[in-house]
Amino acid sequence: MARAHDKSTSAASARLVMRALLLLVGAQALAPSRRKFLVAAAGGAASASTDGMVQQITLPEAVKAIITDANPDWVRAVIQAGFVYRGVAEARPTLRRDPYDLYSPATYNSARAATYFRSLDAALDKVKAPGPRARKAHLAVANAEAAAQWGTAASIWPLGATTYAWGPAVFWPANTDAKNVAKSLRVDEGLADCIRNGGEVLYACEAAVAV
Repeated sequence: MARAHDKSTSAASARLVMRALLLLVGAQALAPSRRKFLVAAAGGAASASTDGMVQQITLPEAVKAIITDANPDWVRAVIQAGFVYRGVAEARPTLRRDPYDLYSPATYNSARAATYFRSLDAALDKVKAPGPRARKAHLAVANAEAAAQWGTAASIWPLGATTYAWGPAVFWPANTDAKNVAKSLRVDEGLADCIRNGGEVLYACEAAVAV
Protein backbone atom coordinates (compact mmCIF):
# COMPACT_ATOMS: atom_id res chain seq x y z
CA MET A 1 0.00 0.00 0.00
CA ALA A 2 2.81 2.43 0.85
CA ARG A 3 4.47 1.93 -2.53
CA ALA A 4 1.17 2.48 -4.33
CA HIS A 5 0.65 5.68 -2.31
CA ASP A 6 4.14 6.88 -3.25
CA LYS A 7 3.45 6.31 -6.94
CA SER A 8 0.11 8.10 -6.69
CA THR A 9 1.72 11.05 -4.90
CA SER A 10 4.47 11.29 -7.53
CA ALA A 11 1.96 11.19 -10.38
CA ALA A 12 -0.20 13.87 -8.75
CA SER A 13 2.85 16.10 -8.24
CA ALA A 14 3.87 15.63 -11.87
CA ARG A 15 0.42 16.72 -13.02
CA LEU A 16 0.65 19.83 -10.85
CA VAL A 17 4.04 20.69 -12.36
CA MET A 18 2.63 20.30 -15.87
CA ARG A 19 -0.30 22.62 -15.11
CA ALA A 20 2.02 25.21 -13.62
CA LEU A 21 4.38 25.01 -16.58
CA LEU A 22 1.60 25.41 -19.10
CA LEU A 23 0.41 28.56 -17.31
CA LEU A 24 3.91 29.99 -17.00
CA VAL A 25 4.94 29.19 -20.54
CA GLY A 26 1.73 30.77 -21.77
CA ALA A 27 2.81 33.92 -19.94
CA GLN A 28 6.29 33.68 -21.55
CA ALA A 29 7.92 32.84 -18.24
CA LEU A 30 10.62 30.71 -19.87
CA ALA A 31 12.83 33.76 -20.26
CA PRO A 32 16.60 33.45 -20.84
CA SER A 33 17.42 34.48 -17.25
CA ARG A 34 19.04 31.24 -16.12
CA ARG A 35 20.67 29.56 -13.12
CA LYS A 36 19.03 31.63 -10.37
CA PHE A 37 17.46 28.75 -8.48
CA LEU A 38 20.16 26.19 -9.26
CA VAL A 39 22.92 28.31 -7.78
CA ALA A 40 20.87 29.37 -4.76
CA ALA A 41 19.54 25.93 -3.87
CA ALA A 42 22.72 23.97 -4.40
CA GLY A 43 25.20 26.55 -3.22
CA GLY A 44 26.64 26.79 -6.72
CA ALA A 45 27.96 23.24 -6.41
CA ALA A 46 25.47 21.44 -8.65
CA SER A 47 27.90 20.76 -11.46
CA ALA A 48 28.26 17.46 -13.28
CA SER A 49 30.20 15.04 -11.10
CA THR A 50 30.61 11.41 -10.22
CA ASP A 51 29.60 12.35 -6.67
CA GLY A 52 25.95 11.96 -5.80
CA MET A 53 23.76 14.61 -4.22
CA VAL A 54 20.04 14.45 -3.50
CA GLN A 55 18.23 17.32 -1.80
CA GLN A 56 14.51 17.26 -1.09
CA ILE A 57 12.70 20.41 -2.22
CA THR A 58 9.10 21.59 -2.23
CA LEU A 59 6.86 21.44 -5.27
CA PRO A 60 6.93 25.26 -5.70
CA GLU A 61 10.74 25.12 -5.55
CA ALA A 62 10.71 22.38 -8.18
CA VAL A 63 8.55 24.48 -10.50
CA LYS A 64 10.81 27.50 -9.93
CA ALA A 65 13.91 25.45 -10.74
CA ILE A 66 12.34 24.15 -13.95
CA ILE A 67 11.33 27.65 -15.04
CA THR A 68 14.66 29.30 -14.27
CA ASP A 69 17.15 26.52 -15.01
CA ALA A 70 15.66 23.70 -17.08
CA ASN A 71 16.75 23.14 -20.66
CA PRO A 72 14.15 25.00 -22.79
CA ASP A 73 14.08 22.35 -25.55
CA TRP A 74 13.45 19.64 -22.97
CA VAL A 75 10.62 21.64 -21.37
CA ARG A 76 8.96 22.35 -24.72
CA ALA A 77 9.19 18.68 -25.71
CA VAL A 78 7.58 17.59 -22.45
CA ILE A 79 4.76 20.09 -22.89
CA GLN A 80 4.22 18.91 -26.46
CA ALA A 81 4.46 15.16 -25.93
CA GLY A 82 4.52 14.10 -22.26
CA PHE A 83 6.86 13.38 -19.39
CA VAL A 84 10.28 11.75 -19.35
CA TYR A 85 10.89 9.58 -16.27
CA ARG A 86 13.54 8.05 -14.07
CA GLY A 87 13.05 5.62 -11.23
CA VAL A 88 14.15 7.24 -7.97
CA ALA A 89 14.13 6.28 -4.31
CA GLU A 90 12.27 9.39 -3.15
CA ALA A 91 8.53 10.04 -3.48
CA ARG A 92 8.85 13.82 -3.05
CA PRO A 93 10.45 16.38 -5.39
CA THR A 94 14.24 16.44 -5.32
CA LEU A 95 17.14 18.46 -6.67
CA ARG A 96 19.74 15.86 -7.60
CA ARG A 97 23.08 14.97 -9.08
CA ASP A 98 23.04 11.21 -9.42
CA PRO A 99 26.32 9.29 -9.72
CA TYR A 100 27.20 8.17 -13.23
CA ASP A 101 26.71 4.42 -13.36
CA LEU A 102 26.40 3.25 -16.96
CA TYR A 103 29.98 1.97 -16.95
CA SER A 104 29.26 -0.14 -13.86
CA PRO A 105 28.36 -3.83 -14.38
CA ALA A 106 26.17 -3.54 -11.28
CA THR A 107 23.72 -1.16 -12.95
CA TYR A 108 22.22 -3.77 -15.27
CA ASN A 109 23.83 -6.69 -13.44
CA SER A 110 25.72 -7.28 -16.68
CA ALA A 111 29.36 -6.92 -17.66
CA ARG A 112 28.19 -6.90 -21.29
CA ALA A 113 26.08 -3.81 -20.62
CA ALA A 114 29.06 -1.95 -19.18
CA THR A 115 31.16 -2.96 -22.18
CA TYR A 116 28.42 -1.83 -24.54
CA PHE A 117 28.29 1.68 -23.07
CA ARG A 118 32.07 1.95 -23.18
CA SER A 119 31.97 0.87 -26.82
CA LEU A 120 29.25 3.41 -27.57
CA ASP A 121 31.38 6.20 -26.14
CA ALA A 122 34.42 4.98 -28.06
CA ALA A 123 32.46 5.03 -31.32
CA LEU A 124 31.21 8.56 -30.62
CA ASP A 125 34.65 9.77 -29.55
CA LYS A 126 36.26 8.33 -32.68
CA VAL A 127 34.20 10.58 -34.95
CA LYS A 128 34.12 13.46 -32.46
CA ALA A 129 30.34 13.35 -32.45
CA PRO A 130 28.45 16.00 -30.49
CA GLY A 131 26.19 15.12 -27.59
CA PRO A 132 26.41 13.23 -24.32
CA ARG A 133 28.69 10.34 -23.42
CA ALA A 134 27.53 7.44 -21.27
CA ARG A 135 30.48 7.90 -18.92
CA LYS A 136 29.00 11.23 -17.78
CA ALA A 137 25.32 10.81 -18.53
CA HIS A 138 22.11 9.17 -17.40
CA LEU A 139 19.23 7.39 -19.06
CA ALA A 140 15.59 8.38 -18.78
CA VAL A 141 12.55 6.94 -20.49
CA ALA A 142 9.21 8.27 -21.71
CA ASN A 143 7.40 5.37 -20.08
CA ALA A 144 6.40 5.53 -16.42
CA GLU A 145 6.03 1.76 -16.07
CA ALA A 146 9.53 1.16 -17.40
CA ALA A 147 10.96 3.79 -15.03
CA ALA A 148 9.07 2.26 -12.10
CA GLN A 149 11.21 -0.88 -12.44
CA TRP A 150 14.04 1.21 -10.96
CA GLY A 151 12.09 2.94 -8.17
CA THR A 152 9.33 5.51 -7.94
CA ALA A 153 8.68 6.86 -11.45
CA ALA A 154 9.40 10.59 -11.32
CA SER A 155 9.40 13.09 -14.16
CA ILE A 156 12.95 14.29 -14.77
CA TRP A 157 13.94 17.86 -15.66
CA PRO A 158 17.62 18.48 -16.50
CA LEU A 159 19.01 21.79 -15.24
CA GLY A 160 21.78 24.01 -16.54
CA ALA A 161 23.88 23.07 -19.55
CA THR A 162 22.20 20.01 -21.07
CA THR A 163 22.78 17.76 -24.05
CA TYR A 164 20.80 14.67 -25.00
CA ALA A 165 20.66 11.91 -27.59
CA TRP A 166 18.15 9.27 -28.58
CA GLY A 167 17.65 6.70 -31.28
CA PRO A 168 17.07 3.11 -30.17
CA ALA A 169 13.86 2.38 -28.28
CA VAL A 170 16.14 1.24 -25.45
CA PHE A 171 19.89 1.53 -25.18
CA TRP A 172 20.20 -1.72 -23.25
CA PRO A 173 19.60 -4.53 -23.94
CA ALA A 174 20.84 -3.48 -27.35
CA ASN A 175 19.36 -4.75 -30.60
CA THR A 176 22.51 -3.90 -32.55
CA ASP A 177 26.15 -3.14 -31.86
CA ALA A 178 27.32 0.12 -30.35
CA LYS A 179 28.81 1.43 -33.61
CA ASN A 180 25.46 1.23 -35.37
CA VAL A 181 23.70 2.91 -32.45
CA ALA A 182 26.27 5.71 -32.49
CA LYS A 183 25.53 6.35 -36.17
CA SER A 184 21.77 6.47 -35.61
CA LEU A 185 21.63 8.86 -32.66
CA ARG A 186 19.73 12.13 -32.92
CA VAL A 187 21.43 14.77 -30.80
CA ASP A 188 19.70 17.77 -29.20
CA GLU A 189 16.72 17.55 -31.52
CA GLY A 190 13.39 15.79 -31.93
CA LEU A 191 12.92 14.92 -28.26
CA ALA A 192 9.14 15.19 -28.60
CA ASP A 193 9.27 12.35 -31.17
CA CYS A 194 11.26 10.23 -28.72
CA ILE A 195 8.68 10.90 -26.02
CA ARG A 196 5.75 10.01 -28.29
CA ASN A 197 7.47 6.72 -29.11
CA GLY A 198 8.04 5.95 -25.42
CA GLY A 199 11.78 5.67 -25.97
CA GLU A 200 14.88 6.17 -23.87
CA VAL A 201 17.03 9.28 -23.92
CA LEU A 202 20.67 9.59 -22.89
CA TYR A 203 21.27 12.98 -21.30
CA ALA A 204 24.00 14.92 -19.54
CA CYS A 205 23.33 17.96 -17.39
CA GLU A 206 24.59 19.93 -14.41
CA ALA A 207 21.81 18.77 -12.09
CA ALA A 208 18.17 17.74 -12.36
CA VAL A 209 14.83 18.06 -10.67
CA ALA A 210 12.76 14.90 -10.17
CA VAL A 211 9.06 15.25 -9.41
